[in-house]
Amino acid sequence: MRKFVTFLLAVAVLAAVGCAGSSRSEDGVTRIAYIVKAMTDEFWIDMKKGAEEYAAANGIELSFQSPEKETDVERQIQMVENALVSKADVIILSAADSQALIPAIVRANEAGVPVILVNDTIEPEALETYGGHVATYVGIDQYAAAKLAGEDAVARHPEGGNVVLLEGIAGVSALQQRLDGFKDQVAANPKFKIVASQTANNDRHQAFNVMQNILQSNPDVDVVWAINAEMGQGAVQAIQQSGTTRRIAVYDFDASSDDIAAIRAGTLVGSVAQYPKLQAEGAINAALDAMAGKNLPAHTVTKAELITAANVDTLE
Repeated sequence: MRKFVTFLLAVAVLAAVGCAGSSRSEDGVTRIAYIVKAMTDEFWIDMKKGAEEYAAANGIELSFQSPEKETDVERQIQMVENALVSKADVIILSAADSQALIPAIVRANEAGVPVILVNDTIEPEALETYGGHVATYVGIDQYAAAKLAGEDAVARHPEGGNVVLLEGIAGVSALQQRLDGFKDQVAANPKFKIVASQTANNDRHQAFNVMQNILQSNPDVDVVWAINAEMGQGAVQAIQQSGTTRRIAVYDFDASSDDIAAIRAGTLVGSVAQYPKLQAEGAINAALDAMAGKNLPAHTVTKAELITAANVDTLE
């Protein structure tokens, strides 16, 4: 129901834009609206830095924007509206919801403004149903990247074990793919048992509380998978404060500076690095190509790798 209401809100808001349309800047400057989900963790901060540095080096006027919280879908829709009104040449979007942003994308299509997705995708069937399209999605293969961590966990635990999954924000395809990529590896092995799978909404404090509660009811946890760095750090802290003597293998996603320190300290086994600066550069290059009328692949794949103690010192 919430998704449907948000979708209708998006339609109403974007209808109010009228025929704002887009136009190429008379001064020859390329103007890109770069809209992400939030600036609440290191991944987005690094992406912003990479995008702004790359834009400045290439003479691009970049407006990097985000809501205060990743769950504020309505605010992100308004940011797309504002980008259309302000005559952005291209919109780069990391959608906070895989369906609610579809009317905004359709409106951009109607205004002749190319849309590049970065880091997070839109439901393709729903987008097609409403006649929308995007120039490309720039980012990693989320499922394949999470699979790397799942395979590592299985290899390190030939005897199997009890697994905890810390889920992300509902309605975001990329986060679901991360969950599934790891889960499918352990679920396929009868020696593993998933004893808990709960959301902590990509938040460190929520993850701390959720993990504390899980450990009280499931003290024999062997493996934890958190789909972002903030939740991974919350899980590590909860385990440390629980007083358990079990060696619990925690994996997460993003390879933040806290993650790297935890890998070196031995409190985090692995983290999937997805190189936000490379994604930013790829998205801006794709935006320029789309403006030039070039045909782009549906998925512009960027680098991802699992970082563990074995390769942490080689991290770029």
